[in-house]
Amino acid sequence: MKLFINASSRKKNCYTLLKDLMDKDDELVSLADYDIKFCLGCNSCIKPLEKHCILNDYITNNLYDKILKSGKIVIASPLYMSSISGLLKNLLDRLYPFYNHSLFKGQEIYLILTGHGTKEENEEEIKGIVKYFEGISEWMNFKFHFLDYISTSDPKEDKDIKNAVKNYDDVIENIKKEI
Repeated sequence: MKLFINASSRKKNCYTLLKDLMDKDDELVSLADYDIKFCLGCNSCIKPLEKHCILNDYITNNLYDKILKSGKIVIASPLYMSSISGLLKNLLDRLYPFYNHSLFKGQEIYLILTGHGTKEENEEEIKGIVKYFEGISEWMNFKFHFLDYISTSDPKEDKDIKNAVKNYDDVIENIKKEI
């Protein structure tokens, strides 16, 4: 089973993309659907805890288990303010227990970015995000794969991803081969 994580606050481009990548046994989680608390930085997760974290929310009660049971995790995040979404950053902060207890060992995480503007226009931002993920993959001991940046059109046009991306079906098939 693969776990797909929509890190957008909307169920639009990232959500559509992930839905189209899924097989029947896969699961999709949209982070915006849940009340997710911010990491307190309390370091309680250094100790072996039953639920990995002292906070009581969707991540602690549901998402940690889904992550542990999944074979692969595929994340789609829009570029917001030249970076990943705040929802995704918050999730990454909350994965600190996985570092403390080597729970990501051998896990594979795939990242897809979406945004307005071309890949060339967003090249520096994309490089920075990929470097960030490569860095945390080293110390959290997971295998990181950057799949693609997909331009979703000019924001004034507000096209959905299927209409904005030429050869959308081919893009989906190529990504499926990678995961």
